[in-house]
Amino acid sequence: MKGMGDFRLRSAGETAETLLRRVPKPVRFTFLSALILGFLTHSYAFLNKFTNHDDLNQMFFAGYGAASGRWLLPPVLRLDGNLSMPWLIGVLSLFFLAMTACLTVSLLRIRSPLGCVLTAALLVSFPGVTATFGYMFTASGYFFSLFLAALAAWAACRRGWRGSLLGAVLLILSMSIYQAYLPAAAVLMVGALFLETLDGELSLRQLLGKGLRLALTLAAGVLAYLLTVRLTTPSGGLTDYEGIADMGKVSLSQLPRLVFTAYRKYWFFFWENDWGCHLRFLRWGFLLSALGSLCLGAALLRRRRPGKGRIVLALVLAVLYPLAGTFIYVMVPKGYVHIHMLYPMVYILLLPLALLEYAQGEGKQLGNGLLPRLMSWVLLLTLGLAAYSYWLTDNNAYLKADFAMRQCTAWSNRLAARIEDCPDYEPGMKVVLLGSHEREAALSPTPELELSRLVGIYDLGDLRTYFTYQHFLRYFLAVTDPVYTGESETAEQYAEKPEVQAMPLYPRQGSVKVVDGAVVVKLNGDAP
Repeated sequence: MKGMGDFRLRSAGETAETLLRRVPKPVRFTFLSALILGFLTHSYAFLNKFTNHDDLNQMFFAGYGAASGRWLLPPVLRLDGNLSMPWLIGVLSLFFLAMTACLTVSLLRIRSPLGCVLTAALLVSFPGVTATFGYMFTASGYFFSLFLAALAAWAACRRGWRGSLLGAVLLILSMSIYQAYLPAAAVLMVGALFLETLDGELSLRQLLGKGLRLALTLAAGVLAYLLTVRLTTPSGGLTDYEGIADMGKVSLSQLPRLVFTAYRKYWFFFWENDWGCHLRFLRWGFLLSALGSLCLGAALLRRRRPGKGRIVLALVLAVLYPLAGTFIYVMVPKGYVHIHMLYPMVYILLLPLALLEYAQGEGKQLGNGLLPRLMSWVLLLTLGLAAYSYWLTDNNAYLKADFAMRQCTAWSNRLAARIEDCPDYEPGMKVVLLGSHEREAALSPTPELELSRLVGIYDLGDLRTYFTYQHFLRYFLAVTDPVYTGESETAEQYAEKPEVQAMPLYPRQGSVKVVDGAVVVKLNGDAP
């Protein structure tokens, strides 16, 4: 065949070297920074085994997700061995987080080494990452979903209509793993278009056309995903858990309130510090960063003179950028939004950095001015300290989880010993834990750790009071007897027996007793 004589199959090493050379240096630097900083931040979780109720329930099989519209999640989770293994899952998760950081610096044009490090630090340390690692069994799948959302934004922004088609497909796949990362794609699209508006190279008509195309990409991805939900979920619809069933069902009368809630979250998170994730004085750094960004953006618009139409579009995009990051409040109007669902909110910290890099690079006119130089120091201190405060928050949470495992193990060992020492006990007997689903003060022996309030990071009381406590007893204490927790039907039946009602509360003598062939433990709390 003509031309075949010139064909030479390259080795795998040559091909990898060629591809690596094509990757811009800022992207490579960001990838390495994210991996290194990610390991420094989360090694506590990767080198230990922490758990919560969902992780206990899914520790040895990946069957979770279909009823929640996450039909791709089970096969994705099987790729990491179908087991909740912290080190393997942690490595995979950091890889996807690093890839997301690479796509972020590419779309937001962050190219300086310092900017790349700050971007990587914020994206890998944001407390939503730690909250997700609380659900270790699914973390790698969720961060793969995040990467797919960022890749969808990159494809749609850089590859025209073909990229939009690919982006819509990637959004379907991302949402079929975890729906909460759709705002990550949206905020990256808005940010990239905002910078293109400042360029002044595209006409207003071209910019509006691209904005419409990006909006259609998001809409097509969501609508096609909802269609797949009807085809894949057992009931043909989403579960009511956490308001998932109401996703996309927003009335016009609800919309103003939901949009206001989405914007208001920034005030509570960054100024009021409602999750306790920031050093208190950082609020002033955030305020200075916001004011400096407004001044820098105004100066760029004045110097570059993009025209009235582009100026209006730039202002609209600047207003939409924070809304895109917390759009989850609009997506799920009746659900409770946890911090791991708010991960895209971290992108609000990157817009000032992107503006500064633009002014010092492609903006040029302002590159050596006083304002960019001042902003560089403000952002270095603010974003650097924000990443450090997240690092503290993350490791405080891991310390809490570590204490919880140790305390729950010690508490449960004493309980297991009392059960086996009970008169008339025989191995294999049913163990009925009356009141195990009730929490009392005795289950909070270390109140200082309650400062760590990340969802998914549990303490002793949480581990003991959930229905999955029976799994904790089996997996971590080798209790092989069948265990029935307080909310079970078996526990309710035993609670009605007069002999059981006369028993004192644990750990008093007589609180563990064999009744009708079962070991009944009347735990602290208001047993039924």
